[in-house]
Amino acid sequence: KQWYQRRVRGNPKDVVCSLYPHTQSGPRIHFFDFQGTFEDSVEWFLKGGMANGCYWTHNKEYFMNERKYKILHINFEELTLKKRSAIQKINSFLGYGDLAEQQITAVEEATALHQLAPNQVGKPGSARRLLSFEQRSLFDARTEKEFDGIPYIPRSYTDESSYQKQS
Repeated sequence: KQWYQRRVRGNPKDVVCSLYPHTQSGPRIHFFDFQGTFEDSVEWFLKGGMANGCYWTHNKEYFMNERKYKILHINFEELTLKKRSAIQKINSFLGYGDLAEQQITAVEEATALHQLAPNQVGKPGSARRLLSFEQRSLFDARTEKEFDGIPYIPRSYTDESSYQKQS
């Protein structure tokens, strides 16, 4: 049997915004070794803090192993902003035939964010509200440096004007 790996990656600016609520007290599950303000979490993330290690290192390891394993690289923005094409891309990657429109619609409805995570903070573009321009610029610079030469990285991950155009 062929082994398949689907790798979903989010824009690090949005990832830090999504992760922060999980670090706070309340009804959420706590699996992060972090306590502090949102600004502290941004600094922690930029220094490599995350439950499974540094965001950039973690993602680069997948890119370095893509020839060894069959890995589909897809980003969270594709899954949410271009969902129909992402469904077809995943289906094709898994080697299935073409999907009928009603099948695509059924998958699209069953995987709607409000169905999966009604309290989700980290929707694409959330960093526009939560991060300052200076913080977003730090993320852009780090991402550009860390992912230099790696394909599949959307311009919105390293370019403020492209990020602002996301809807």
